[in-house]
Amino acid sequence: FTLSSFSLSFLLPTKMQNNLKKGISELKNQLNLFNAEKEKWYKEQYRLKNVLHEEIKKIKNIKESADKSTLEFKNIKKARDVENQKVKIFIAKIKELREKKALLLKKYNVKEPEKVHYQIEQLERKIETEALSPDQEKKVMKQINSFKKKIGKDSELETVIHDIKNVSTPLDHAKRKADELHNKLHDVRKESRYPGFKEASKHITELKEKQQEAYHNFLEAKKRFLEANKAIKDKLKLLNIAKKHEETKKSIENKKAETLNIAKIHQMAQKVEEKIKKRQKITTEDLLAFQAQK
Repeated sequence: FTLSSFSLSFLLPTKMQNNLKKGISELKNQLNLFNAEKEKWYKEQYRLKNVLHEEIKKIKNIKESADKSTLEFKNIKKARDVENQKVKIFIAKIKELREKKALLLKKYNVKEPEKVHYQIEQLERKIETEALSPDQEKKVMKQINSFKKKIGKDSELETVIHDIKNVSTPLDHAKRKADELHNKLHDVRKESRYPGFKEASKHITELKEKQQEAYHNFLEAKKRFLEANKAIKDKLKLLNIAKKHEETKKSIENKKAETLNIAKIHQMAQKVEEKIKKRQKITTEDLLAFQAQK
């Protein structure tokens, strides 16, 4: 409902206007506090938002690094499996050659063929490196032939022993390579497990919760700020209306007083005129009233 000028003049006397002013002052103090709180939480949620952004960048870098390690892990594992397959093939070949060697040793009744083969190599090296006389060289050749007869007819056993050596060398190489790759695989596996990822994820979750809490506090403080601001505006509006009606009331009262005063002066002037006609005594007050009318 709307208040008339008359009713407001009664509802909002001077004391009530003073109460309004006091309430506005208190609300302004609250407004300043709410504004400070609002700004504090806004800055805090903004700071946490930036920190969160940096932490997310870090965890992305961790994941990218781990993904690269995972790819490297797969490649190393593949290479290791290739070397392990080579080892299996070489072992199978050596096993086959050793079985053949065992049959030849039994066939030619030879013991310690590697020792005999070593003696042949030493004698052949002696001929190549030492200045032997014809008789000495002939004697050494005789020894070599004797040893070769022990190894087997047409050097069949020697060929098998040579084949075993030829297979043993790449077998050893494949084993070393497989072991190296296996150790490297173990190191890369650690890197591919996202080191620090769990801790970073937990930290990000905590930051999100804090940022959301700060943002919620900011909204609450903003709400209180707006409510206080609205309350101030409402009270100011009511106070301004009251002041206008108070001014209107005073203006009406002044006009009313002025009208009454004029009527009184006019009445006194008439009395003076009557006194003049009747030749009665005229006082100073009568003269003043008579002059005021003019």
